[in-house]
Amino acid sequence: MDLKEIMSVSGMPGLYKVIANRTDGLIVEGLHDKAKKFVSSRQHMFTPLENITLYTTEDSIELRLVLSDMKKNETQHPIPDLKKSDDATLRAYMKLMVPNYDAEKVYASDIKKLIKWYELLDANKLVSVIEEDKEELTAEEKKEKKSAKKTVTTEVEEAEVISEVKEKPKKVTKAKKVEETVAEDDKPKKKASKKAE
Repeated sequence: MDLKEIMSVSGMPGLYKVIANRTDGLIVEGLHDKAKKFVSSRQHMFTPLENITLYTTEDSIELRLVLSDMKKNETQHPIPDLKKSDDATLRAYMKLMVPNYDAEKVYASDIKKLIKWYELLDANKLVSVIEEDKEELTAEEKKEKKSAKKTVTTEVEEAEVISEVKEKPKKVTKAKKVEETVAEDDKPKKKASKKAE
């Protein structure tokens, strides 16, 4: 299953799978209770899990990569029990999964939400898909970054060429207009001088 279909809905606990789109909202199915319901876009905001990132000290990391690491390390570092764990335990676990996570921006409540989401996704057998996609995505991301750099440089070069082309005709048209006005000013004087003779 694609993570684009899994949503976090503001004001509603848990995660939801998108069943259908409507002009004024979405029909979703809860991963926790399998109940289908309509959710209005006027009252709620929808965030696909694919778009969610976690703050780090360097750059943010995608949620799917964090979930993948949690799945891979689950045997060595079991998921903390949310009922028994305090904030220090949650932060220590987070440090194991993402060593460079930003402790000032990532709160204990964020870590709890991450663990709840992981448990929901794992119960619905969606974390293994994320784990399999991670290697492919990192290779694809490298290719995309290289192609993006190439397109940016070619776009800059094209923009420079276009701006040079646009600037040259403007100078020529101004020169033509000046010549035309000078020529028009000379013509009436010649006609007037002929009449005087």
